[in-house]
Amino acid sequence: MYKIDYKAMGQRIRARRKELGLTQEVLAEKTEISPSHVGEIERGTSICSLAVLVNIANVLELNLDTLVKGINDENADSAFSEILDTLSKDNKELYIKLCENIADTLK
Repeated sequence: MYKIDYKAMGQRIRARRKELGLTQEVLAEKTEISPSHVGEIERGTSICSLAVLVNIANVLELNLDTLVKGINDENADSAFSEILDTLSKDNKELYIKLCENIADTLK
């Protein structure tokens, strides 16, 4: 059985929220929960409902698998696809070239 690491999940939520330039208050408003509950979720001290988790994932533009588990072998492809979807055509080409160079270095 998979054990959810709520602290790590909260850190992913906080990092993505900050990446999008959202405050806890804005995330709370968009997900219809209190700012203090957002803080508890981000610290991993509160377990939220599935409905709240889905709302957070939607607002943060993440899929649930990435949000809950982080990036792993099972969802790495979709994580790269999500990144590509946010880029312009020119930046997509640059991103792919950068990934290819990094992969060559890591081989």
